[in-house]
Amino acid sequence: MRALIERQLYQPAIVLPMLVLMRLMVTLDFNLAQVTLVVFAKGSQYVFKAVFRPRAPHAESRAVCRQCHC
Repeated sequence: MRALIERQLYQPAIVLPMLVLMRLMVTLDFNLAQVTLVVFAKGSQYVFKAVFRPRAPHAESRAVCRQCHC
């Protein structure tokens, strides 16, 4: 059982977000309304950056390469 817990929970993809959330909750004195607001604001920032990031035109990237068919 211990090995199963170590394999499943001791992974950075699981532990690090839990630690960040715990630190945020301690900082905000476990006020769930404020924690929800901060999580929502951070999430919307990430979505905004992902949607509206500048993209290089595909034709220019082909002109630079000239050695492959990418």
